[in-house]
Amino acid sequence: MKCEVCKTGEREERLIRYSVSIGDRLVVVEHVPASVCNKCGETTLTPDVFERLQKTISASRAPDRIMETPVYEFV
Repeated sequence: MKCEVCKTGEREERLIRYSVSIGDRLVVVEHVPASVCNKCGETTLTPDVFERLQKTISASRAPDRIMETPVYEFV
């Protein structure tokens, strides 16, 4: 399927790493199925996948692992 953003790339089904900032926390979810353009990188999630992501992030279960992340100020 052609990318609707760049109009030249083809969309491919891939597993991505999804990250979101919630307050002072950075939450990362790995192996998320997504449609990704092979030219511009535009990423699209289906509504079902997005709903599962929201449930995973808001669940109170312990994370599978913890990553240390450096933070820099852009000055």
